[in-house]
Amino acid sequence: DAAEVLTALEGVDLSAVTERAEEDSRSLDSLAGGVFVGRQREMGELKASLEDALAGHGRLAMLVGEPGIGKTRTALELATYAGLRGAQVLWGRCYESQGMPAYWPWVQAIRSYVREREPSRLKAEMGSGAADIAEIVSDVRERIPDLKAPPPLEDPEAARFRLFDSIATFLKTAAKAQPLVLILDDLHWADKSTLLLLQFVAGELAQAKLLILGTYRDVELSRKHPLAQALGDLTRERAFQRVLLRGLSQEDVGRFIELTSGLKPPE
Repeated sequence: DAAEVLTALEGVDLSAVTERAEEDSRSLDSLAGGVFVGRQREMGELKASLEDALAGHGRLAMLVGEPGIGKTRTALELATYAGLRGAQVLWGRCYESQGMPAYWPWVQAIRSYVREREPSRLKAEMGSGAADIAEIVSDVRERIPDLKAPPPLEDPEAARFRLFDSIATFLKTAAKAQPLVLILDDLHWADKSTLLLLQFVAGELAQAKLLILGTYRDVELSRKHPLAQALGDLTRERAFQRVLLRGLSQEDVGRFIELTSGLKPPE
Protein backbone atom coordinates (compact mmCIF):
# COMPACT_ATOMS: atom_id res chain seq x y z
CA ASP A 1 0.00 0.00 0.00
CA ALA A 2 1.01 3.66 -0.06
CA ALA A 3 2.48 3.59 3.44
CA GLU A 4 4.69 0.62 2.57
CA VAL A 5 5.93 2.33 -0.58
CA LEU A 6 6.75 5.51 1.31
CA THR A 7 8.59 3.50 3.94
CA ALA A 8 10.50 1.66 1.24
CA LEU A 9 11.64 4.90 -0.36
CA GLU A 10 12.97 6.41 2.87
CA GLY A 11 16.66 7.08 2.44
CA VAL A 12 16.56 6.66 -1.34
CA ASP A 13 18.36 9.47 -3.14
CA LEU A 14 16.00 10.21 -6.04
CA SER A 15 17.89 13.22 -7.37
CA ALA A 16 19.34 11.18 -10.22
CA VAL A 17 15.88 9.94 -11.17
CA THR A 18 14.41 13.45 -11.01
CA GLU A 19 17.14 14.89 -13.22
CA ARG A 20 16.67 12.05 -15.67
CA ALA A 21 12.94 12.73 -15.96
CA GLU A 22 13.56 16.39 -16.72
CA GLU A 23 16.06 15.62 -19.46
CA ASP A 24 14.22 12.69 -21.09
CA SER A 25 10.75 14.23 -21.08
CA ARG A 26 9.64 12.28 -24.15
CA SER A 27 11.01 8.90 -23.11
CA LEU A 28 9.03 5.84 -22.07
CA ASP A 29 10.29 6.43 -18.51
CA SER A 30 8.48 9.76 -18.19
CA LEU A 31 5.44 8.86 -20.28
CA ALA A 32 4.72 6.07 -17.83
CA GLY A 33 3.94 8.60 -15.09
CA GLY A 34 4.33 5.97 -12.40
CA VAL A 35 2.77 3.20 -14.52
CA PHE A 36 4.79 0.01 -14.79
CA VAL A 37 3.70 -2.84 -17.06
CA GLY A 38 5.37 -5.92 -18.46
CA ARG A 39 9.01 -6.69 -17.76
CA GLN A 40 8.06 -9.80 -15.79
CA ARG A 41 11.09 -11.74 -16.99
CA GLU A 42 13.50 -8.84 -16.44
CA MET A 43 12.11 -8.02 -13.01
CA GLY A 44 12.24 -11.71 -12.09
CA GLU A 45 15.96 -11.79 -12.89
CA LEU A 46 16.63 -8.58 -10.96
CA LYS A 47 14.64 -9.73 -7.95
CA ALA A 48 16.54 -13.03 -7.96
CA SER A 49 19.81 -11.09 -7.92
CA LEU A 50 18.51 -9.03 -5.01
CA GLU A 51 17.56 -12.14 -3.07
CA ASP A 52 21.07 -13.51 -3.62
CA ALA A 53 22.49 -10.26 -2.24
CA LEU A 54 20.18 -10.36 0.77
CA ALA A 55 21.49 -13.84 1.48
CA GLY A 56 25.07 -12.58 1.47
CA HIS A 57 26.01 -13.41 -2.09
CA GLY A 58 26.70 -10.03 -3.66
CA ARG A 59 25.68 -9.45 -7.25
CA LEU A 60 26.42 -7.06 -10.11
CA ALA A 61 23.64 -6.64 -12.68
CA MET A 62 23.67 -4.51 -15.81
CA LEU A 63 20.35 -3.25 -17.18
CA VAL A 64 20.87 -2.66 -20.88
CA GLY A 65 18.79 -1.04 -23.62
CA GLU A 66 18.34 1.80 -26.07
CA PRO A 67 17.61 5.41 -24.95
CA GLY A 68 14.16 5.82 -23.42
CA ILE A 69 13.35 2.10 -23.29
CA GLY A 70 12.67 2.23 -19.54
CA LYS A 71 15.96 1.41 -17.81
CA THR A 72 15.62 4.06 -15.10
CA ARG A 73 11.93 3.22 -14.60
CA THR A 74 12.77 -0.46 -14.20
CA ALA A 75 15.58 0.39 -11.81
CA LEU A 76 13.18 2.49 -9.74
CA GLU A 77 10.74 -0.43 -9.62
CA LEU A 78 13.52 -2.63 -8.27
CA ALA A 79 14.47 0.11 -5.78
CA THR A 80 10.92 0.13 -4.42
CA TYR A 81 10.91 -3.65 -4.11
CA ALA A 82 14.34 -3.59 -2.44
CA GLY A 83 13.09 -1.09 0.12
CA LEU A 84 10.16 -3.35 0.94
CA ARG A 85 12.65 -6.19 1.44
CA GLY A 86 14.58 -4.10 3.96
CA ALA A 87 17.49 -2.91 1.82
CA GLN A 88 18.76 0.66 1.55
CA VAL A 89 18.99 2.03 -1.98
CA LEU A 90 21.70 4.49 -3.06
CA TRP A 91 21.66 6.25 -6.44
CA GLY A 92 24.44 7.70 -8.54
CA ARG A 93 24.32 8.98 -12.08
CA CYS A 94 26.85 9.70 -14.82
CA TYR A 95 26.57 12.77 -17.03
CA GLU A 96 27.48 13.47 -20.62
CA SER A 97 29.21 16.71 -19.61
CA GLN A 98 33.00 16.56 -19.82
CA GLY A 99 33.20 18.48 -16.55
CA MET A 100 31.94 15.52 -14.50
CA PRO A 101 34.38 14.87 -11.62
CA ALA A 102 36.13 11.51 -11.32
CA TYR A 103 34.12 8.82 -9.51
CA TRP A 104 31.02 11.04 -9.63
CA PRO A 105 28.24 8.38 -9.44
CA TRP A 106 30.08 6.75 -6.54
CA VAL A 107 30.42 10.13 -4.83
CA GLN A 108 26.67 10.75 -5.20
CA ALA A 109 25.76 7.36 -3.75
CA ILE A 110 28.21 7.45 -0.83
CA ARG A 111 27.34 11.06 -0.06
CA SER A 112 23.64 10.25 0.32
CA TYR A 113 24.56 7.47 2.76
CA VAL A 114 26.99 9.64 4.72
CA ARG A 115 24.47 12.42 5.24
CA GLU A 116 22.02 10.08 7.00
CA ARG A 117 24.39 8.36 9.41
CA GLU A 118 25.46 9.36 12.89
CA PRO A 119 29.17 10.28 12.92
CA SER A 120 30.02 7.54 15.43
CA ARG A 121 28.40 4.85 13.32
CA LEU A 122 29.92 6.22 10.14
CA LYS A 123 33.37 6.26 11.72
CA ALA A 124 32.97 2.64 12.81
CA GLU A 125 31.79 1.51 9.36
CA MET A 126 34.55 3.30 7.46
CA GLY A 127 37.29 2.49 9.94
CA SER A 128 40.80 3.42 8.91
CA GLY A 129 39.62 4.02 5.34
CA ALA A 130 37.53 7.09 6.27
CA ALA A 131 40.35 9.51 5.49
CA ASP A 132 40.88 7.95 2.06
CA ILE A 133 37.16 8.10 1.22
CA ALA A 134 37.07 11.73 2.39
CA GLU A 135 39.56 12.54 -0.38
CA ILE A 136 36.75 12.16 -2.95
CA VAL A 137 33.62 12.54 -0.74
CA SER A 138 34.10 15.77 1.20
CA ASP A 139 30.93 15.13 3.25
CA VAL A 140 32.84 12.44 5.16
CA ARG A 141 35.18 15.07 6.62
CA GLU A 142 32.20 17.25 7.53
CA ARG A 143 30.60 14.37 9.44
CA ILE A 144 33.89 13.19 10.98
CA PRO A 145 35.85 16.43 11.41
CA ASP A 146 38.72 14.95 13.44
CA LEU A 147 40.02 12.85 10.54
CA LYS A 148 43.74 12.92 9.90
CA ALA A 149 44.98 13.05 6.33
CA PRO A 150 46.03 9.64 5.02
CA PRO A 151 49.79 9.06 4.79
CA PRO A 152 50.97 10.10 1.33
CA LEU A 153 51.93 7.49 -1.23
CA GLU A 154 54.32 8.36 -4.03
CA ASP A 155 53.00 5.63 -6.31
CA PRO A 156 49.63 6.72 -7.86
CA GLU A 157 48.68 3.08 -8.43
CA ALA A 158 49.19 2.28 -4.75
CA ALA A 159 47.15 5.32 -3.71
CA ARG A 160 44.31 4.29 -6.02
CA PHE A 161 44.38 0.74 -4.70
CA ARG A 162 44.14 2.03 -1.13
CA LEU A 163 41.15 4.21 -2.06
CA PHE A 164 39.38 1.35 -3.84
CA ASP A 165 39.99 -1.05 -0.96
CA SER A 166 38.69 1.53 1.54
CA ILE A 167 35.46 2.02 -0.44
CA ALA A 168 34.88 -1.70 -0.99
CA THR A 169 35.52 -2.49 2.67
CA PHE A 170 33.19 0.31 3.79
CA LEU A 171 30.34 -0.86 1.51
CA LYS A 172 30.66 -4.46 2.71
CA THR A 173 30.75 -3.38 6.34
CA ALA A 174 27.77 -1.04 5.99
CA ALA A 175 25.79 -3.77 4.23
CA LYS A 176 26.15 -6.09 7.21
CA ALA A 177 23.81 -3.87 9.23
CA GLN A 178 21.41 -3.27 6.34
CA PRO A 179 21.72 -4.73 2.82
CA LEU A 180 22.62 -2.15 0.18
CA VAL A 181 21.46 -1.68 -3.41
CA LEU A 182 23.72 0.69 -5.34
CA ILE A 183 22.28 1.95 -8.64
CA LEU A 184 24.72 3.53 -11.09
CA ASP A 185 22.73 5.13 -13.91
CA ASP A 186 23.97 5.92 -17.45
CA LEU A 187 27.31 4.14 -17.26
CA HIS A 188 27.87 4.77 -20.99
CA TRP A 189 28.96 8.25 -19.84
CA ALA A 190 31.19 6.98 -17.02
CA ASP A 191 34.80 8.12 -16.74
CA LYS A 192 37.59 5.57 -16.57
CA SER A 193 38.05 6.02 -12.81
CA THR A 194 34.42 5.17 -12.15
CA LEU A 195 34.69 1.99 -14.22
CA LEU A 196 37.95 0.92 -12.58
CA LEU A 197 36.34 1.27 -9.16
CA LEU A 198 33.34 -0.74 -10.38
CA GLN A 199 35.64 -3.53 -11.53
CA PHE A 200 37.43 -3.55 -8.18
CA VAL A 201 34.24 -3.65 -6.09
CA ALA A 202 32.77 -6.35 -8.37
CA GLY A 203 35.65 -8.59 -7.37
CA GLU A 204 34.80 -8.09 -3.67
CA LEU A 205 31.13 -9.10 -3.76
CA ALA A 206 31.44 -12.78 -2.86
CA GLN A 207 30.16 -12.55 0.72
CA ALA A 208 28.61 -9.10 0.68
CA LYS A 209 24.97 -8.15 1.17
CA LEU A 210 25.33 -5.76 -1.73
CA LEU A 211 23.66 -5.53 -5.14
CA ILE A 212 25.12 -3.15 -7.71
CA LEU A 213 22.80 -2.33 -10.60
CA GLY A 214 24.26 -0.43 -13.53
CA THR A 215 22.33 0.90 -16.51
CA TYR A 216 23.73 1.74 -19.92
CA ARG A 217 22.79 2.20 -23.57
CA ASP A 218 24.18 -0.63 -25.66
CA VAL A 219 23.76 1.44 -28.84
CA GLU A 220 26.35 3.89 -27.49
CA LEU A 221 29.16 1.35 -27.24
CA SER A 222 31.94 0.70 -29.71
CA ARG A 223 34.79 -1.73 -29.19
CA LYS A 224 37.05 1.08 -28.01
CA HIS A 225 34.49 2.56 -25.62
CA PRO A 226 35.79 2.49 -22.00
CA LEU A 227 32.65 0.71 -20.79
CA ALA A 228 32.92 -1.95 -23.51
CA GLN A 229 36.45 -2.67 -22.35
CA ALA A 230 35.38 -2.79 -18.69
CA LEU A 231 32.50 -5.14 -19.51
CA GLY A 232 34.97 -7.51 -21.08
CA ASP A 233 36.55 -7.95 -17.66
CA LEU A 234 33.31 -7.81 -15.66
CA THR A 235 31.68 -10.65 -17.59
CA ARG A 236 34.32 -12.97 -16.15
CA GLU A 237 33.08 -12.27 -12.62
CA ARG A 238 30.78 -14.96 -11.21
CA ALA A 239 28.57 -12.28 -9.68
CA PHE A 240 27.92 -10.59 -13.05
CA GLN A 241 24.55 -10.62 -14.82
CA ARG A 242 23.29 -8.78 -17.92
CA VAL A 243 19.57 -7.98 -18.22
CA LEU A 244 18.44 -6.82 -21.67
CA LEU A 245 15.45 -4.46 -22.12
CA ARG A 246 13.72 -4.37 -25.49
CA GLY A 247 10.30 -3.17 -26.63
CA LEU A 248 7.10 -4.15 -24.82
CA SER A 249 4.87 -6.94 -26.14
CA GLN A 250 1.60 -6.03 -27.89
CA GLU A 251 -0.34 -7.06 -24.80
CA ASP A 252 1.84 -4.88 -22.56
CA VAL A 253 1.53 -1.91 -24.93
CA GLY A 254 -2.25 -2.24 -24.75
CA ARG A 255 -2.13 -2.35 -20.96
CA PHE A 256 0.21 0.66 -20.92
CA ILE A 257 -2.20 2.71 -23.10
CA GLU A 258 -5.15 1.69 -20.94
CA LEU A 259 -3.47 2.70 -17.69
CA THR A 260 -2.07 6.00 -18.96
CA SER A 261 -5.15 7.15 -20.93
CA GLY A 262 -8.01 5.47 -19.08
CA LEU A 263 -9.26 4.01 -22.37
CA LYS A 264 -9.11 0.36 -23.44
CA PRO A 265 -7.63 0.37 -26.96
CA PRO A 266 -8.97 -1.90 -29.70
CA GLU A 267 -6.69 -4.70 -30.89
